[in-house]
Amino acid sequence: MVGSRMVVSAEWVEMMRRLVQAGVISVPAASAAVLIHGGQVMMAQAHQDLPKGVRDALGDSPEVRGMHETGRAGAGMSDAPKHHVFPDEHRAWFEKRGFTGDMDIDQFCVRLEQAHHEAIHGGGNWKLGRMWPGEWNRMIMRTLGDAETKVGRMLTRNEVLDIVAERMRFYAIPMRFTKGSRR
Repeated sequence: MVGSRMVVSAEWVEMMRRLVQAGVISVPAASAAVLIHGGQVMMAQAHQDLPKGVRDALGDSPEVRGMHETGRAGAGMSDAPKHHVFPDEHRAWFEKRGFTGDMDIDQFCVRLEQAHHEAIHGGGNWKLGRMWPGEWNRMIMRTLGDAETKVGRMLTRNEVLDIVAERMRFYAIPMRFTKGSRR
């Protein structure tokens, strides 16, 4: 249980249904278990209806109609998604500056909650998307381009890493890199 939300698996609900059928617990007791904290029960994200047996066991209420089947990610049980720190669409630019092999840009991914990821790409406004001047990909490429112009040559891999690390701190992006994959 997290705050006023409880993630319920279809298996748990099916077990409750069987306990009700067997007379081990009453329907009100099963309902009370589901309606924890004033009915704030959620099965996040996926848009598949609950199995018929589960829906029958829980009855027809607004809370039950709001429930959906979900996987680990939708239920908030999986790790936060991985995101490239170095914009994948500029892979060739980074390869020219030494990001190849064991130092490929796929080695520089971070796990970010979806809201944080959306914020750095849209400035908190999804309508702006990649048009916001502070959007991560635009900002990082502009900053690196400006740095190359200032020194009058291509940046080295370590210089790129130093600049990106500074920007990561500013955007509150964790410095815990994980291996990603090519899109």
